[in-house]
Amino acid sequence: MADLTNILHNNDELTDEQLMSYLQGNLLEEERNTIEQQMVEDDFTNDAVEGLETLTNKAQLPDYVEQLNRQLQKNIATKKQRKAKRKLKDNPWIVIAIGIILMICVLGYYVLYLKKITT
Repeated sequence: MADLTNILHNNDELTDEQLMSYLQGNLLEEERNTIEQQMVEDDFTNDAVEGLETLTNKAQLPDYVEQLNRQLQKNIATKKQRKAKRKLKDNPWIVIAIGIILMICVLGYYVLYLKKITT
């Protein structure tokens, strides 16, 4: 926990290739055991493997991954666009108008306050 910027505490995550090889049964017994040990230790990895095992057509799995990545990138891009639209543009006229309104309010207060004192 010394490195607070590292939010993923385990750096020995499964790669896509390892996961696909595990699902297809193309790994050696030792590699298979290490992946199963990771599944026991990490719930996220276990859920990922169980979810991928439920797919009936494993040949289309790379297509599913590509489709999910495209959809994720599209969602991120639309969120960035919405955020950029909400952002107040650097317009000097807005700052000038706010300054003038504040000065009018302060001057109005002083005029009313001085009028109240003199009467």
